Amino acid sequence: MPATRAPDRPGGVSRFLGWLLGTGRNDAEQAAAVQEELFRIRGELAVLRAEIEAMHAEVGRRDIATLEELLRAGNRRQVEALIRDRTQTVPLPDGSALCRVLGRFKLFVDATDGGIAPHLLLDGYWEYWVTEFLCRNVARGETACDVGAIYGYYSLLLAELVGPEGRVVALEPNPWLHWLLGRNVTLNGLGGRLAAHRLAVGAGARDGVTLPALMTGPADGPLASHFAQEEGRQVFTAPAASLPEAAGGPVDLLRIGFMPRAIDLLPGCEALAVRNPGIRILLEFDAGRTEEPAALLGALGARWPLRFIDGDSRAKACTAAELIEARRVATLYLSMVEPR
Repeated sequence: MPATRAPDRPGGVSRFLGWLLGTGRNDAEQAAAVQEELFRIRGELAVLRAEIEAMHAEVGRRDIATLEELLRAGNRRQVEALIRDRTQTVPLPDGSALCRVLGRFKLFVDATDGGIAPHLLLDGYWEYWVTEFLCRNVARGETACDVGAIYGYYSLLLAELVGPEGRVVALEPNPWLHWLLGRNVTLNGLGGRLAAHRLAVGAGARDGVTLPALMTGPADGPLASHFAQEEGRQVFTAPAASLPEAAGGPVDLLRIGFMPRAIDLLPGCEALAVRNPGIRILLEFDAGRTEEPAALLGALGARWPLRFIDGDSRAKACTAAELIEARRVATLYLSMVEPR
């Protein structure tokens, strides 16, 4: 006879309210039940405080933490609190700001960025569920490619995970962001395993492709000449290459930041998958901003099981209709390899 699973025990507050609002007991029984539940709650709080203090004692409140030390905490809220406890921010006169992320890396970001930068500056992490997923699913000695690296948050994380035996290629076409990315690689001493290229990814190699610029740095800065006005918007020109050309060799993990024309990358993804059957692809998807989202998801679903990384950092099955109609924004996990 198969073993039955014990029912989950409700949390202390839920149990306390259940006892407090329970019916069918006399006053003496009710008072005794309340005292017993209060005693249990105090015990649970004492254990939780002891766990937090033990983590602080081991890692330190302001010392730099390793990824292993952070992940050892286990509970996402505790890890996020530890990271925030180590967050420091320094504004700089060149239009950037310096912050500490993941309790470990120093990162230059655009001081005017209203997207990812506020999260890095104030919280010290970005999309922690994706961060945790990568920490579980990237091994030492592997090769990773980060397309649309921006400041290199994921690039630095991947470089730490693959170790000195591994290799990371970070691609960022925007001149200002690529300059910040290069500074971040050097500042964190990861130049030996992380190569940053100013390169756009598309259908194939081209001398130059014109792209919109969301961030350009100071108007009087040394990189200002790289940007121009075109049809009322700031643009820049960058060299382009296909995914296989840009990766430059075998790839175990490919991360693709949001691209409106992600459908243009399908041939490159397919070519990489043929060369690397065990490749794992993380693709940022936004149904509202992606061109031809149904066609993109249809092609991806024909090649790989459609899965997205949920808030608990686990990859879960989904349909194209769910992604377009309900979820809208998601990080997709595309691979024939079962994730951890």
